[in-house]
Amino acid sequence: RRSFRYHRGLLLIGGAGAWCPVPSAMLQSMRRPAFSVNSPACLAPRVQRPHRGTAISMAKQVPRNVKESIDQLRDAIQAALSGRKSRMDIEFPYASGFGVEGEKKKSDAKIPLVTKEDGNVSDRELARLVTEMFRGTALEETTVVAFADGTQAGKAKKKWDADFKGQIIVLDAKQKKTKSTGGGGFGAAPKEAPSAASAVPEGTEVLLIVGPQAKQLKAIEKLACEVGLGCVIILVNARLDELEYETSDQEAYFKEEFERVFFIKTAPLPTWSGGGLLRLFPD
Repeated sequence: RRSFRYHRGLLLIGGAGAWCPVPSAMLQSMRRPAFSVNSPACLAPRVQRPHRGTAISMAKQVPRNVKESIDQLRDAIQAALSGRKSRMDIEFPYASGFGVEGEKKKSDAKIPLVTKEDGNVSDRELARLVTEMFRGTALEETTVVAFADGTQAGKAKKKWDADFKGQIIVLDAKQKKTKSTGGGGFGAAPKEAPSAASAVPEGTEVLLIVGPQAKQLKAIEKLACEVGLGCVIILVNARLDELEYETSDQEAYFKEEFERVFFIKTAPLPTWSGGGLLRLFPD
């Protein structure tokens, strides 16, 4: 017998005594630190709380592999663009494997260890897959991917080579201050402070911000205001539920301004021994 439960606006589907029960072998796979989107999971979509007497409509099929998950991601982003959404957030489980930069070497360990680099690779791969969605369109050359640090940006440039026609930048890169044209004494023109959008090339129409850190949120918020709604900003694996915000207003801004277009989270509650949550825009 199925029962329903709500958690932060998400509809959770489960059976009596346990939410989303799955076979023990499946649970073992989901407990591994390294989660691949190939791993099966019992997921449910986000829907609005129905009024009394309103039937609940179940969502699209849960993705069974990488290809299906990317197809659904593409559909969700397209639906958001069609709905005139210019601020989006997409998130996959940490260190999800997409195979864009090659398959990871298999480990003999029963429970493979997940490294920070595994997470970095996953972030780069997901960002690359998103850029491919704009290939052959007018947005292909006006797409910019901003990474949180120079190391990630450097590896992306090396891995993506000439296949990517857009630009890769470092999120917190600063332009040099403009020199004053006046004299150095009284009445000299003040130097111009670099803006938050100083590193973003002029004419950018799509901006992917990959794995931003909490200390960069203030700059991102300012940047979003400066570039305006004419520039689509997509947060890639920002993990907004896990960041430490400076203020409650800052937290509200990111969670309300950025539409959660595609979201998969495994074992979202401490009481779960498996399962997860799935949200696809516009469901």
